[in-house]
Amino acid sequence: MISIKERELITKWDKEGKTQQEIARLLNCNQSSVSRFLVKYKNKGIIYNLPRSGRPTKLTKKTIRQLKGKVLAAIEDANNEFCSVSTKQVENIIRREIGESYSLRHVGRIMHGLGFSLITPRPQHIRHNQQKVDQFREEFKKKFSRSMWAMR
Repeated sequence: MISIKERELITKWDKEGKTQQEIARLLNCNQSSVSRFLVKYKNKGIIYNLPRSGRPTKLTKKTIRQLKGKVLAAIEDANNEFCSVSTKQVENIIRREIGESYSLRHVGRIMHGLGFSLITPRPQHIRHNQQKVDQFREEFKKKFSRSMWAMR
């Protein structure tokens, strides 16, 4: 992202006749970034970002912090079994806390943004115990038809 000061410099140097490659070298950025900004500047005549269209998110920073705490609490509650939660469980937490329903795919994006990673059953683990692996696979197949999430 190009800062406002850099945008002002780009417009100044463009008016002075410098090439996009020279401007990019001076600012230590990509020539394509300079080009995209100049096209936007020539079309709209402003250097600031305009507000974007679309529905604003219901997930504020405060709500996201609370959501992360609730998910971590759910993971700790499940610690006896697998130390993870399913995407469907997280979706239920979001619906309960915020009152908004998200698709499972969007919940996955939210979880990734919160710093969680997707886990799937593996054939072998560092602390391989075949009985626990078999038990995990059976429980996983029975209970969850969707993704599971755990903290990295």
